[in-house]
Amino acid sequence: MCPRYDSVSADQRPDWQEAYRAALLEIDPAKLRERIEQADKAIHDYIDLARQDNSSGAERQALADALANLRVLRREVNLKANDPGRGEPDAPAAEH
Repeated sequence: MCPRYDSVSADQRPDWQEAYRAALLEIDPAKLRERIEQADKAIHDYIDLARQDNSSGAERQALADALANLRVLRREVNLKANDPGRGEPDAPAAEH
């Protein structure tokens, strides 16, 4: 659950949170990179707004955590692109 933020209106908050959630939950590899980029942009756009409103420490930490998680996810996507077998469970050995 995301902390409550008072500095920016509630109708602006869901944009970055929903984009971030969509990236974390995307299971289609063909869509994942796009979801990551959308979330990254939404978070940075929100950071620009939050700076003007003197956002709270908890809010800044939540945004930093989200960006860090997206970096990890982006790195994993890049690793899998370079090694298509990475992350896939080994096929069970055929019994004879």
